[in-house]
Amino acid sequence: MDRYYRSAGSTELSQEAAATEAYQGMMRASLAAEGAVYQVTVALSQDFSNMRFILTGMVSGDYAAAQARTSRDAQTLRDVCGAD
Repeated sequence: MDRYYRSAGSTELSQEAAATEAYQGMMRASLAAEGAVYQVTVALSQDFSNMRFILTGMVSGDYAAAQARTSRDAQTLRDVCGAD
């Protein structure tokens, strides 16, 4: 999530690119994850995928709400992993 925010920028195109990169990273991470970590990484993959679909117009939705959900899932991942 932190990397997404660092690279997202202020344009829809840069946000889409950052969401795509984050989606791919979470998909790779989910391949090595197990249990609760696996579940959260898959949820984050879906969140980032949804964000990029909203930005490209492939689905309708509230981008800010999608970002908020992604942030909550990222916090869940930090909690599951025991990070501060």
